[in-house]
Amino acid sequence: MHIIRVISLVIFSSILVGCVTDSVLTQEEVENQNKASEVVSGVLFEKDLDDSASYNIRKSGYVVILFDESVSSKRYTEVVHLLRSSPNIKGVRAEQNGAEVCGINPR
Repeated sequence: MHIIRVISLVIFSSILVGCVTDSVLTQEEVENQNKASEVVSGVLFEKDLDDSASYNIRKSGYVVILFDESVSSKRYTEVVHLLRSSPNIKGVRAEQNGAEVCGINPR
């Protein structure tokens, strides 16, 4: 019984360490994410969409943004164009209702 606990602890620890090391960001990546986040949150607030969208910024600087179904294509297209014009964002991928509406546009 003791051996099973030790083996389980070793396996759990190695899984946990693997997860932790994959999510470690460099200082530059953190700064890039913060800059991109400021842009995204500012644009969403300015366009009164801060309650109608959620987003994730990858460590590479790409933004994945999810728009609520209530957001018209005209409005989300305008937001995506504004985000893509920012030098602090490397690319934008937008989704709505589980479907991609604007693919990543890398710089």
